[in-house]
Amino acid sequence: MRIRIAVVEDETDQYEYVKKLLLQWSEQSGESVTVTHVTCAEEYLISYNQPDTFDILFLDVYMKQMNGMELAKEIRNYDREVQMVFLTGVSDYVFDGYEIGAVRYLLKPILQDKLVETMSVCLEKIKQKSDDYISFKYQGEIIRLLRSDIYYVEVYGHYLRMVTKSETYEWKDSLQNMRGKLDTRRFVEANRSSIVNLEYVDKITREECMLENGTCIHVSKGAYKGLNEAFMTFYVG
Repeated sequence: MRIRIAVVEDETDQYEYVKKLLLQWSEQSGESVTVTHVTCAEEYLISYNQPDTFDILFLDVYMKQMNGMELAKEIRNYDREVQMVFLTGVSDYVFDGYEIGAVRYLLKPILQDKLVETMSVCLEKIKQKSDDYISFKYQGEIIRLLRSDIYYVEVYGHYLRMVTKSETYEWKDSLQNMRGKLDTRRFVEANRSSIVNLEYVDKITREECMLENGTCIHVSKGAYKGLNEAFMTFYVG
């Protein structure tokens, strides 16, 4: 797993220093990282304003125009998962930072042992989160998405079709291969060619499984009992 880190810092020498510490941590821990320099809050909002762009953000609290705290509040509007670490020379904003969900406050000059502690906390959170992601090759790229964003997966001719909250993917693969990437408590067969996410099932009959996005999936006779029991267990326990 490669950890994607952005350092939002308007002073180049400060960025280079933080990058140096991060690369030292990477070498010592054996964890792979990419470190991106973002020179201001405005650049971040223009170029990187999509969820799941980075795993960790190091945000300088004091920047020109929009500061790191204001940027963090903007980011939280569309990305609740990214880890945030604030960099500052004073502790004025500590309590505001924790309200936003900051992992740590690092006081400048940053000490290596403090950064190591911070990265350990971030890494644990990232690995917990990564358990709910799947990755697959799609049109020459590696797609990484949350399992909880998937409505259903089905065989579509010689292709596999995955319908998610934001997009539909079609590529050559087998349903058997995809089954291995989806937890069996949440994803259950409706028929030999379809797997549905129970999170989005509104109703199950002997012939159809109705999802909250309006899709109706055919339920086979052989799958009905298992699907219905799984649905009851998922919501009732």
